[in-house]
Amino acid sequence: MHFNLPRMCVLLLLVPACASGNAQTGEPWVVGRVIRSDNGMPIEGATVELDQAWIATSNGQYPTAITDRNGNYHFPEMNAAAYRIRASAEGFVWQTYSRDGTAEGQLQQLGETTHLRGIDFRLKREAVIRGILTGTQGESVGAGVSVTVVRMEEKEQGKVRRRVVNTVKTDASGRFVFAKLESGTYFVCVNGPNGFNAFPDAREWYRETWYGNDGSAKDGKALALKEGEEQNDIRIKVEREQRYSVVIWPSGPEDQPKPDRYEVHIEGRSHTSTQEPDSSYVIPGIPPGRYRLLSVAWLGSEYQGAGDTTFEVTNADVTVHVRVGGLGEIQGIVKSDAKIPAGVMVGIKSHEGAAQGSNLDATGHFAFGRVLPGNYEFKLLKNPAGFVLRSVRCDGPEVTPDTPLRIGDREKVKDCEAVLGTDASAPANK
Repeated sequence: MHFNLPRMCVLLLLVPACASGNAQTGEPWVVGRVIRSDNGMPIEGATVELDQAWIATSNGQYPTAITDRNGNYHFPEMNAAAYRIRASAEGFVWQTYSRDGTAEGQLQQLGETTHLRGIDFRLKREAVIRGILTGTQGESVGAGVSVTVVRMEEKEQGKVRRRVVNTVKTDASGRFVFAKLESGTYFVCVNGPNGFNAFPDAREWYRETWYGNDGSAKDGKALALKEGEEQNDIRIKVEREQRYSVVIWPSGPEDQPKPDRYEVHIEGRSHTSTQEPDSSYVIPGIPPGRYRLLSVAWLGSEYQGAGDTTFEVTNADVTVHVRVGGLGEIQGIVKSDAKIPAGVMVGIKSHEGAAQGSNLDATGHFAFGRVLPGNYEFKLLKNPAGFVLRSVRCDGPEVTPDTPLRIGDREKVKDCEAVLGTDASAPANK
């Protein structure tokens, strides 16, 4: 075998030289540091991820970097895109970087000319909840039962929303662990809340139960945790219950093309639904109680109408017929004790989740077409500084959260009057 030694030496020398040149001239796209929030010490071995709008690579992994002994990390050249940057370490809570403290500020654009330095994280120590589920005789429930940790958040008009923080499954001993929790007050729920992530096992269903061995969230026992605190060995006793299927037959709206499909949903429940070959819809796993069913008809990508009805589940599967009504209209005018500024937009939102917005025309009028049947409130979507929505009346009565505007099958309401005010302290209709 013949070797051209001078040529080989030249090639071997050139390869590391090129690699070294790239390392010196290539600028990292993201650079930062991860430290502890309580004492400012660096965290070695922390993981920093670049989450590209929740799209992982083919192996299910996000691009990651590991911090060194000084807590430093960096990412080399990446694909130009918008990313969320988040960090965590063993025993600490995940943190997502935001340039302004908002959810919108979490999205960071990276590219050849957009590099980020000083993307630092101050991680808080995790709080932990550990517990076990037992049956009515103290026996372990075994593996696979869903347990959820929940926080209560106050929303508009004093309403409280249950926000699911995390869900885990019990192990073979019936034990569960919630880690990486921030400091705060938590509630623990088995097979809920309201059916969230609840599935039967080989012996069917366990009843939804809150820690404190209560069937309702209102009287559930709160767990207040400080940073780094652990709540161990909480015990929840659960019992079996029968659950049933709801068979739904939607129809309508009349005098319109036949819908391609219907959406069906039981208000206040988390559940699945399937369409059967006979055109009915089935929702399984509903416990006894009184419920409200909502249905929306769709033709292609456009909704055709909506309807609702109430029904009760007792001790057997239930068949429910729901009539879907057609689309309505809402029209009106905005008045004010001062000149109405440009750019005002009025919005409507139903208690069922439908929403629209309407700009005012030159005379202050607004109009909403293709309005699904339902109960509606009004609000300002574009609210000029110093202006508030004082009141709205439609057909005489005032529209409030407690007395919403009811739109029925193909109903047209054309005499709404919305009053704007310049007093910032005046009550606003939100």
